[in-house]
Amino acid sequence: MNKIRVLLIIILIGFVIVVLPDSDTRLFSISKDHGPSLQDAIGLVLILFSYTLLVIEAWKQKEKVLKYKNSAAFKTGLFLFGIGHGLIIASVINDYKYWWVYGIILLVALQIAVFYIALKKDG
Repeated sequence: MNKIRVLLIIILIGFVIVVLPDSDTRLFSISKDHGPSLQDAIGLVLILFSYTLLVIEAWKQKEKVLKYKNSAAFKTGLFLFGIGHGLIIASVINDYKYWWVYGIILLVALQIAVFYIALKKDG
């Protein structure tokens, strides 16, 4: 099994750990309704560690992505990247119920596109 698949599997395991119900005992609070439990923290460590390694692998191939830097799709992607982060931040800070979902959808779609371009095998 190659390195990319292993990293994606670890990210998926971390995601499952985060979405499973927990004891609701927070390590700290971000807002009235948000804050990670120990279980969430374990899942987040798995996700962030694997994601960081995945980003490093993609960064090594950044020239594949930068071929598109002057295209309308690339510039639209940068705009959507900012919108996605804004939706997540506004949702968490102000307890807007589902804005974060739209932000996550945007960011995941953009990252899948970038990782696909950077990490696909040539040929």
